[in-house]
Parts: sequence; structure tokens; C-alpha cells
Amino acid sequence: MQKGLCLFLIAISILLVFDRLDAQTAISRALPDPYYPQKPTGELKLNYYYDRTGRWVKFSDWIPFQRRKFTARHLEDIYLLYGGLPSSYQSHDIKERIYYLGRSLSYPFRHPSLSFCKIENEDQYHKYRLLLYMNIHKLIMRSFLRLGSQYDKRHLYFHDLDFADDLEISFLVARSYYRQALPFWESTVRYAKEAHQYPFELDLPTIESKRFLIIKGELDFGRIIQRHLNQIEAKLAAVKEFLDREGRPRPVKKSIQKDIESLYEEPGFKPFPLGKPVLDPEWKEKPLFPPLTFPPPLQ
Repeated sequence: MQKGLCLFLIAISILLVFDRLDAQTAISRALPDPYYPQKPTGELKLNYYYDRTGRWVKFSDWIPFQRRKFTARHLEDIYLLYGGLPSSYQSHDIKERIYYLGRSLSYPFRHPSLSFCKIENEDQYHKYRLLLYMNIHKLIMRSFLRLGSQYDKRHLYFHDLDFADDLEISFLVARSYYRQALPFWESTVRYAKEAHQYPFELDLPTIESKRFLIIKGELDFGRIIQRHLNQIEAKLAAVKEFLDREGRPRPVKKSIQKDIESLYEEPGFKPFPLGKPVLDPEWKEKPLFPPLTFPPPLQ
């Protein structure tokens, strides 16, 4: 009995010693207050001014919003950024591409050691620049065609003339974009002919193959642009003939606009009040699921 009591007291003393050690280690790990002389108070806001180096300095000046910034300095830089279009592009993407590719034509080229392919002599470097100019002019031409196609219709059916007022404006916009594409194609052909004078090929297989197809006449966007212009002129003539006969604006569209304006000008017109949505009362009477019905038993 005494032996068991002694073991119990020894176990309690060991537990007390471990508790004291844990408490001492916990206290020793905590750093005193002098190690934290600055305690932040409030909320840090990015565009506010803070006192740094003895004067007021804007937060974005010593911690910029964008850590890595890329500045296009050469023609190849802009070509890498705007040479392609996103998978789901919009009109503003195409216009941005036209603007920056057109600006890149006034930018200097990279050093020959940093070009897209291996350059060994001055003739290769000259042809390299001609090929890039050719391809950039072709990309701008294709961009204008894409813009024009967004305002054009492949086929003009009889029921489309219900919107003849809008179609006439849309076709005029498409025709202007098609016309702007034509001089860029002419520049593309001119640079392709100049680059074709060199009897060697560079390590730019895609651009070289396009140059070869242009010279052979197998890639002729001039014929494609002219076909678009002929089609758009025929559509404009059909729409113009219809509007000359029906009047501008059409009486149907004018009457619809008048009805819409008179609807809001009536003295008794009141918009629907904004309130809590209410469930249709007829749905409250119906159960969520129809009752189960079983066929009658066989006689």
C-alpha cells in the first residue's frame, strides 16, 4: 500500500516538473516589447501618402503597382505582341491590332544578332526586313477585312429589307473598311517582289511560303477584296432601291418609333413599382409534384 502511494506521489511530481518546463519554454520563446517598437495602427491604403526619408512620398513611387514592365522598342517587339488575335476577339481588339502594327512600321529593327532567324550578311538582313514589312502589311489588310465582315452580310434576303435603314449604314461602313484594305495589299505585293529578287531563303518558312504564293499569283487578296466590293455595291443598290420606293426613314419604322415615344409621354403612364417579388397565386394551389396515379387493376 505504501509502495503504491509512493509511486503515485512520484508521478505527480514528474508531471509538475514538466508543466514548469513547458511554462518556462513558453515564456522564453516570447520576445519582450522592446523588440516591437513600431506597432501598425489603422489600414494601409495604396494611393495614400506616407512619410518616407523625411518627406511625403507617394506609395506607388516606392512600391510600384506593376513589378515588371515591358516597353516595346523595336518592330519585332510589337510584332510578337500583336501578330495574332485572341480566340474570341472583338472589334476593339482588331482596331488595337491595326493601330499598333501600323505604328511598328516606324520603329527600328532589332540588332541582327537578335532577329527572328540567323543573319550572316547585309543582303540577308535586307531581305529579312522586307519580309517583315510584307507580313505586317498583310496582317493589317486582313484586319481591315475582318472589320468589314462584321458590318457585312453574306446573303441579302427579302425579309432583311425590314431593316433596310440600318443595313444601308452597315453596308457603307463595311465598304469603307474594304477600301482601306486595298492599299495595304498593294504594299504587301510590292515588298514581296522586292524580297523575291534575292536568290536565297531565310529560316522563316511560313513567311517565305507566303512570299512565294504571292509572287506566283496563288495568293491574291486583291481579287478577294474586289469581289467583296462588288458584292457590297450590289447589296447597297438593292437596299437603296427599296428605300427610294418606301421612303427614308421607312413609314413602318417611323410609326414604331412614334408609338414608343407616345407610350412614355402619356399623362397616365406609370412605370412598374419596384417591390418584393410575389409568387403567382395560381402556383400556390398546385402541388410541387403531381400525385401518383396507378392504372386500375386487371379484372
